[in-house]
Amino acid sequence: MKKKSGLITAHPAVIAVWAALMAAASLLPAFPIVGTGATFNIANCLTPLAGIFFGPIPGAIAAGVGGFIGQLLAPHTVLFGPLQFTIAIMGALASGYAMQRRWWVSIGIITLCAAGWYLFPTGRGAWATPLLYLLGYAGILVGWLISRKENALLSPNRGKMALAIFCTSIAGIIVTQSMGNLWALIFFQLPPAIWFTVLAIAPVERFLFALGAMIIGTPLLIGLPKIGVQVGPMIYQKEDEDEGPEPTKTSNN
Repeated sequence: MKKKSGLITAHPAVIAVWAALMAAASLLPAFPIVGTGATFNIANCLTPLAGIFFGPIPGAIAAGVGGFIGQLLAPHTVLFGPLQFTIAIMGALASGYAMQRRWWVSIGIITLCAAGWYLFPTGRGAWATPLLYLLGYAGILVGWLISRKENALLSPNRGKMALAIFCTSIAGIIVTQSMGNLWALIFFQLPPAIWFTVLAIAPVERFLFALGAMIIGTPLLIGLPKIGVQVGPMIYQKEDEDEGPEPTKTSNN
């Protein structure tokens, strides 16, 4: 029987390096945020990769630390106060569980965020906003389909691996979007007209962030193990191999 992996499966030094990389990436703008004057940054592409490379808990730690330091380095990207880094934590958590093929956890997080949207009068006025989250469900469905027999992130077919990274990333990226939407709903109380405008632009942004994660993540997922840095599903695979098979029980008849 396969043993359960521990919560922290990646070396702390590797987690720290990724957190530093995310913090530095916060200085690189990517897209303007409609109605705010602020910008998204390249760290949005690295957030889901934290979960994919290190697992849900260590990935969330890396994303949280990197996000917190990043908002200190790039305060122009901070919209929601000192707790903005929690958005990165949830995004990495969702992509990490998707990496482990525990798709129902990612689905649950997205669904809870969608339900939370309708708790607010402004959210109910901008009723169509959670339609964007269908992109996350679609990515999860495709990821599940290509990983039914084996985790596609371990596939020798590089095209299949890249698609798996895209699908797994989109789960985390949609969670960051849905969490950000809830924060914006609370902080800014934007009118429904603004939200409908955002809905027309957001799918393109989310697609591009997932594409960026795929472009960055595919060569890293291939190359890092070659220099001795275990990432992705192989972390758990290696741990199971190191533990070895369970001893066979013998009868004393």
